[in-house]
Amino acid sequence: MSLSGALLAALLASGVQAQDPAPTPPPVDLEDITVEGRSTRQAAQQFVQRVAAAPAGARLGRWNTPICVSVANMKAPYGQMLADRIGDIATELGVSVGAPGCTPNVLVIAADDGPAVASALVEGWRRRFRPPIDNTNMGLAALERFKTSDAPVRWWHISLPVSADTGQLAARVAGEDPPSIGSRTVSRMRSPLRYDLRSATVVIDMAKANGVMLPALLDYAAMVVLAQVDPRSDYSDQPTILNLFNAPEGITGMTDWDLAYLHALYEAEPDRASARAQEAAVSDRLEARRRRSAGEPEESQPR
Repeated sequence: MSLSGALLAALLASGVQAQDPAPTPPPVDLEDITVEGRSTRQAAQQFVQRVAAAPAGARLGRWNTPICVSVANMKAPYGQMLADRIGDIATELGVSVGAPGCTPNVLVIAADDGPAVASALVEGWRRRFRPPIDNTNMGLAALERFKTSDAPVRWWHISLPVSADTGQLAARVAGEDPPSIGSRTVSRMRSPLRYDLRSATVVIDMAKANGVMLPALLDYAAMVVLAQVDPRSDYSDQPTILNLFNAPEGITGMTDWDLAYLHALYEAEPDRASARAQEAAVSDRLEARRRRSAGEPEESQPR
């Protein structure tokens, strides 16, 4: 199945009685109990390790250019609510939102058959999913999962390496000469490059999403638009909106951890020398935010 250009364009346009209290039992002496739990640092590191997913050979990306959201096949009030929710959180993170009439780089499609629509998008819009630049996406196996998954929501990001100083593309496009990139920073701790998100495609299978609260669905979509999220991780022990479809009880929107993670992602220096260092920088920011929220002293030792 493939989408024609016209169809792609259409998608973009489209009671117990009271009783006397029982006698109070005498106090019982108990031995000391030690409760072992994760430190804030460990919790932050584990959260980042579960959520974050960058392409092989790349580092975590984020939106550094304005986002422009198009929602297709969703009734107007709800589609606009979704676009507005993504825009509101983006603005809170310091990301600009395109003016009306902008060219969409975030496409959210509501579908009756998620796999069919995802497959049609990939076949009819190949370069959106696999541009001729290395390390921009999660690869062919992940793309096949995007097409065939039975998940209620699926997503696909493209991130590009750019100059950390100028934002100029810093990768060779197939068939073209490699760019020449200079840098004012020379350090083993820093890279001359950062990774910018350039497109996000989200397909929501409405039949499978039926029954979840609308605000929670909007926040779930916003989370996977604004960050590269691993769709295969087990989030059952993490306080996150990403549990919406496997343990929805009590989930009404993004959690404090979700919002803190997004802020940490967008606050951390984007030009760390390696993927591991980049994730550590995000983890440090997340830890600091959670400590402040809990009223804990912030740790200052370098890492």
